[in-house]
Amino acid sequence: MKLKKNILISLAAVLVVLGGGYVYKSLAYQDHFLPNTQVLGVNISGKTPAAANTALKNHFQKQHYAFTDGTKTVATASGEQLGLDQNYSALLKKVKSSQNPWRWTESVIAASKTDALKTPNVNQSALDTYISQTVAKLNATRKAPVNASVQSDANGNFIIQKEVAGNQIDAKKLKAQTLTAISQDKDTVDLTATYQDPAIKSDDSKLKAAVSKLNAISQISGKIQIETHTITIPTATIKSWLSYTNGQVEVSKTGVANYVAALNTKYSTFGLTRKFKSTKLGTVSVPGGTYGWGIDQPKEVESIIAAVKTGKDFTKEVIYTGSGYHKDGTDIGNTYVEVDKTNQHEYVYKDGKLILDSAIVSGKPGQDTPTGVFAVWDKQRNATLRGKNNDGSDYASPVSYWMPIDYTGVGLHDSPWQPTYGGDWYQAHGSHGCVNNPPDFMAKLFAAVEVGTPVIVIG
Repeated sequence: MKLKKNILISLAAVLVVLGGGYVYKSLAYQDHFLPNTQVLGVNISGKTPAAANTALKNHFQKQHYAFTDGTKTVATASGEQLGLDQNYSALLKKVKSSQNPWRWTESVIAASKTDALKTPNVNQSALDTYISQTVAKLNATRKAPVNASVQSDANGNFIIQKEVAGNQIDAKKLKAQTLTAISQDKDTVDLTATYQDPAIKSDDSKLKAAVSKLNAISQISGKIQIETHTITIPTATIKSWLSYTNGQVEVSKTGVANYVAALNTKYSTFGLTRKFKSTKLGTVSVPGGTYGWGIDQPKEVESIIAAVKTGKDFTKEVIYTGSGYHKDGTDIGNTYVEVDKTNQHEYVYKDGKLILDSAIVSGKPGQDTPTGVFAVWDKQRNATLRGKNNDGSDYASPVSYWMPIDYTGVGLHDSPWQPTYGGDWYQAHGSHGCVNNPPDFMAKLFAAVEVGTPVIVIG
């Protein structure tokens, strides 16, 4: 009985000692970190927050980091350069407040480290500065990635050119890798994980759709009707216009404009010297004047681009500007006004038949009526013609009928001041360049001739 009592007393004494030790330790951990507490790879077990803060600052200020590319170190940095010379007291306070000092035994028994902080305490501005400067320096001699693109192969077919990897550094990736290394207490940063990725890769759905569309467009048949001519745009030419730019299938405006300009050079009649069968002088060559047509190039370019983009075969009439465009290619045609300076006579033909004619007075020598193929571009009643005489004085001549034919002030009009017409009267009494018509005849001419009618001045 006495033995049993002694055992109980001894056990009680042990429990008191153990309990006292537990209480002592628990009280000690009120202002110290629990066992096996690790922050950013630094063991701060049993340290006060102030001591832990000093330990962390010393660790990271002294720490040096190597930035490696394969087996080569291409840059180094201290913790201070990376912005790691910060005060960790606020964060350590949070860690301390999360620990229960009365459960310190659990940390001992578990024998596991507690990585209380997952993100390093970093001066972001300092880190960003180091990253941006390092990236700029390293990338100066590195190869940028090449995006996948749409290209034309040797047969003229459109294909996807596969992207090409480079070794330039991506700043965001480098920053993330650096923070990861710091948080895991590693002193190296692997740059191979920070390479820039191509922004567009060969499996891009837009690229695939573009290639399909481009190959379809490149096979269309495009035709342009110019008077009696049907011009087929070569398939190779259409292909040369096509591209994939800024995410869009494009038709080269410059390419189409060059093609249209070549057509205009070949088929335009502006400035064209023409053979003309005159009433009295036989067949003569007449230089170009205001009469003629040309392709309205800006409108035609836009029209062709729109037609090509449909991806369908097309035949379109050319868009032109000027006068004398006829689908049968007749140019001057058989309705026109003929002014024969040699014979000082004027003829009006309509549908090939002479309907009016009269003697006229053309420009006085030195102020000659220009020779060429012109067109009536306006009709006015009761106009006043103004200009300068040879002596420099101004003149103003009121007329009842005015039909300008060029853009320098030459036209057909009545001239009541002329006492006679025809013969050699023009040599001493000719006009300033216009074609003077008898008033009665001019009234008939004005009524018979429409705007756009050719006026051929010969002799």
